[in-house]
Amino acid sequence: CSYNKINHVYACENHESLNVSLKTRMGFKGWVMSDWGATHSTVESVNAGLDQEMPSNTWFNEQALGVALKDGTITQDAIDDKVLRILTAMFTAGLFDRNNTGSLAANVTSDAHNRLARTIAGAAAVLLKNGGVLPLPRTVTKIALIGDNAVKPVVHGIGSGQVAPPYIVTPLQGIALKVPQASIIYVASSDIAGAVRAAQAADVAIMVTGIVSGEGVDRHNLSLPEQDDKVFAAVAAAQKNTVAVVFNPGAVLLPWADATNAIVSMFMPGQEAGNAMADVLFGDTNPSGRLPLTLPNIENEVQFTQAQYPGTPEVLPVNAEYSEKLEIGYRWYHTHGVTPHFCFGHGLSYTSFAYSGLSVTKTTDPENPVLVSFTVTNNGTVAGSEVAQVYLTYPDTAGEPPSQLRGFEKLALAAGASQPVTIAVGARGVSVWDAGTHAWAAQTGTFTVGIGASSCDIRAIAQITL
Repeated sequence: CSYNKINHVYACENHESLNVSLKTRMGFKGWVMSDWGATHSTVESVNAGLDQEMPSNTWFNEQALGVALKDGTITQDAIDDKVLRILTAMFTAGLFDRNNTGSLAANVTSDAHNRLARTIAGAAAVLLKNGGVLPLPRTVTKIALIGDNAVKPVVHGIGSGQVAPPYIVTPLQGIALKVPQASIIYVASSDIAGAVRAAQAADVAIMVTGIVSGEGVDRHNLSLPEQDDKVFAAVAAAQKNTVAVVFNPGAVLLPWADATNAIVSMFMPGQEAGNAMADVLFGDTNPSGRLPLTLPNIENEVQFTQAQYPGTPEVLPVNAEYSEKLEIGYRWYHTHGVTPHFCFGHGLSYTSFAYSGLSVTKTTDPENPVLVSFTVTNNGTVAGSEVAQVYLTYPDTAGEPPSQLRGFEKLALAAGASQPVTIAVGARGVSVWDAGTHAWAAQTGTFTVGIGASSCDIRAIAQITL
């Protein structure tokens, strides 16, 4: 449970969210741990459903719990339930089946794990744009490599979840290993004139940028480093064969995108960043990642107000109003008819895919009332993976944002191969939350079902009445 209050009640003391919604309605069998220092009481937190205080025992200590048990403000059953939840999870994870003889300082890296890190980073790469320059030929002889991140890449975020990698393969190292015969000229972000000269003399210019984010270091805006934006714009104007690689912790602005031939977003690629990047750029890995968010055209394109985020007043206590309701991310864009820079679910491939045979049927299964069936065909010349997505628009009477994601499936297809797909839309997928009854309410009427490659790339549409 978090630091903030929910409807004026601390999250770790919120009976409605912990006991009712999480443990009862959702059937959660695990245990609830406080964020570090987010516990503010003993009795209220125990009774609301908090199971473990972290990182200390300021409130959940033997004396405080003993007094509360003695005066009857908490029960032994409540304590037993918390212990049962914690021990059940520990037994499930096998912690009591073997002695812990390890050490926090132990290096558990293996060659197999390193290979897996490389595979995952490459498969997760999102090809945002490709004007034809990718994949690069192995015969390339002159490469201009631009940007500080080419030699000192941002490959992970920071904060309590940070893991220090045993090594980092830089983009410069990855490309040099991939095409050892090529002449690679590296130019730092600060040298715009040198970057332009190197790009003009090269067969291709590869520009690498990135920005860090993490716990306690939120970004002030969605921009990449200003100097990178400047040098990228200059290089893209000087060399038609430009490729931009972005290491991004979330949504970013790409003001030079229109002038750039190809763009690859790798998010936080980890220790094998350089090798995975080279695998994608030279075609050993066919990118199959898809955007899990929307990349906007401008800062605050969704027009959040101060009252919505970060809240008002500007001094504590701050109150944030969720007046946007469900109009966040791609739902805002659909509702307001705005086309983003790059859409939710978007991601290109070195091959192409076709959708056919859409069929939407109503079932008698109350858990999965709708089945969406269709066929995906790889109509290109190389193997690749497509992420087929299903979007649903409710009847107008539901008051929901249009075209909401209701399912997806990743398909690995050889060149020329086809595969039938059936994606079930669950009962929750055709329901809305009724705040009055605190329950999901199934909607009736005519629903529109769309299938496609992103929230903006719908290939076929059908309707069904429930």
